[in-house]
Amino acid sequence: MKRIFLVLLIVFSLAAAGCIKAEESVTIKEDGSSTMVTRMVGNMFAAEALKATKNEFVAENPDAVVKDVNDGDMTGYEVTVSYPDIETLAAKGGDMFTAVEGRNAGVTVTRSWFYDAYTFNLFAKGEETDMGAQDPESKKMVQGMLDQVQYNFTLNLPVKPETQNADSIAGDGKSLTWNLKKTISEGKDVRMQASYRIYNQAHIALTVGIIVLALLLAGGFLYMRRRKQADETA
Repeated sequence: MKRIFLVLLIVFSLAAAGCIKAEESVTIKEDGSSTMVTRMVGNMFAAEALKATKNEFVAENPDAVVKDVNDGDMTGYEVTVSYPDIETLAAKGGDMFTAVEGRNAGVTVTRSWFYDAYTFNLFAKGEETDMGAQDPESKKMVQGMLDQVQYNFTLNLPVKPETQNADSIAGDGKSLTWNLKKTISEGKDVRMQASYRIYNQAHIALTVGIIVLALLLAGGFLYMRRRKQADETA
């Protein structure tokens, strides 16, 4: 998605201010399945390029659900892709989910008897826009247009995270949003981090049940032993 967004930016940053708005959101369920929604809209100058990127996106994701959307005087599209588990999301979710040694760990899952620990260590690379040999006034104007581009990434978790570095939080602390505009307007990298645990209630209940049963058996054995000793001394 980042690559497609950069293509659009190059085409339209010189056309008009506030010409494009991009939003990506990933909603994760307790079982690890997830849904990614990519929404991109632009003004009349962006119409043809948006259409081209939509076709490219669909070609890369044949199972995606695509629909046209409107946002005020902007038009565009929304693409929804579902993943059966975290491992598939990490493998096919896009560049920001890719683990690169020495940079970010991507998405990791540590499974144990009582809980599964999920850690998101995502990375969005900053991209400098080549303005060529423009005069300072033109560069300033282009930069002003870039500053009006909107680009957000939201991670909707099934539970409140234990750690996170989101720019804004909503939904009882479960919805985390990062503003990625500075990857475009300032060429800065953005690291997104969040971690949470999903407790295995069935395993916990089974363990508690085993402990209670063991205590009852031990108590019963002790009671019978003491009763037998009392009968022998009577």
